[in-house]
Amino acid sequence: MRSTVFCYDSPVNVSDRLARFLAGTETVPDDALEAAKRAVLDTLGVALAGSREESARIAADRAREHAGREESTVLGQGFRAPVGEAAFVNGIAAHALDFDDVSLPMRGHPSAPLLPAVLALGEKTGASGRELLAAFVLGFEVEARLGRAIGESHYAAGWHATSTFGTLGGAAASARLLRLDAAKTQAALGMAASLASGLQANFGSMTKHLHVGHAARSGLEAAELASRGFTADAGAVHAFLRLMAAGVEPDLSPFDSLGDPYEIVSSGVAVKLYPCCYATHRALDAALELRERRDIDPAAVQRVDVEVSGGGLLPLRDSPPATGLEGKFSMEYCLAAALADGRVTLDTFSDEAVTRPAVRDLMAKVMATEGAEHGDFPIGGYADLRIALRDGAEHRLRVDTPRGDPSRPLSWDDLAAKFRDCAALALSSDGVERVLAMVERLEDLPNVSELGDALLLPARGEPARPERSRRVEPRGHENNPRR
Repeated sequence: MRSTVFCYDSPVNVSDRLARFLAGTETVPDDALEAAKRAVLDTLGVALAGSREESARIAADRAREHAGREESTVLGQGFRAPVGEAAFVNGIAAHALDFDDVSLPMRGHPSAPLLPAVLALGEKTGASGRELLAAFVLGFEVEARLGRAIGESHYAAGWHATSTFGTLGGAAASARLLRLDAAKTQAALGMAASLASGLQANFGSMTKHLHVGHAARSGLEAAELASRGFTADAGAVHAFLRLMAAGVEPDLSPFDSLGDPYEIVSSGVAVKLYPCCYATHRALDAALELRERRDIDPAAVQRVDVEVSGGGLLPLRDSPPATGLEGKFSMEYCLAAALADGRVTLDTFSDEAVTRPAVRDLMAKVMATEGAEHGDFPIGGYADLRIALRDGAEHRLRVDTPRGDPSRPLSWDDLAAKFRDCAALALSSDGVERVLAMVERLEDLPNVSELGDALLLPARGEPARPERSRRVEPRGHENNPRR
């Protein structure tokens, strides 16, 4: 039997266009570097906090068993590992808490796969802080442009865009750090296109974290292989777009204006204020504001209705969560916890917090639906929250733009406060301040290894070892109530 060969001819060679842009860009503007520095600080903090999680500990234990060259720092674990292993473990840690930043056009988390790749490779190669930031900007550019090309259909089909686009973004950033020419950069992107994977079916489990570690390591290793002459098909990125678009023709126009302007400046980075799925954040802003403004007693709540834009419930689960990890993907739990506690923090998503009887009672009163108005799911859109009380009073608030959005950005001091809270879980107080000061002047740092040294020691305590969470089935995409 003859095999079938699928051809993906296109008047636009996306692989070539991306490769020439990446290899030919000499300098990156200061505003893009500054945006990247903010993203690095935020991601570094959540990765240090995430290093305490069970998924990161398991990956770190495995890395220790396969110890080899001490090339790159494994965050929060007190040792160095070969560059690919460090990127893998740190990628898992960066996404373990679901506290990492998001990008609207990417429809995912841009920095979690990028920073572990460029930090590990930057340590190995002796890159400067400015070179790391420039590579980060270019990797972000690739992730966001891929999202503009196929993001909606790709995500709706069940792919995890953070992992799929993040693999190519990591390859792009790593190719930049290695100073690959256009031909080798094209090969790196082609390899990354074959290595890209990640299913929403694993949301709510440790494998969601593994997606990001895999993306960071795969992108980095694709660039390293390309630097040694490993080859890939010249049209692989276009084939990736066609296959991953799930039957929708890719929009190739985003590749006409690479870097003009840079996505990290124009579309920006949304910083999370809550360590849970971003699809809940508008509703959480509304719930916390109403609770404070109206002095709502959780015991007086009769019913909570939340409407989000079409597709806004896609990443979330139907059934009540049994673990903290599952709670991050439950609109009902997140809103119940916010109303019960008046805050949403890392402690909100412990296994014990999710099973509190008073919160379970509140969860039963929450009804989440999708409206007819569509947004750029699952990142964009709105949340319209109504809280009915037993005395007949009703309070309502709609939120279109959550705090931390690029149009409502956090100040550097706010970012530093979040960093301190997160990093304190893994570093001493002196270590936290030392790292913060180094990132604040990262563009002037002559060698990223200095940052690696600061992150290596002093470490604080041992990673937590909570019970493992069970696998979660994702919900379907319906425009109906979930109960």
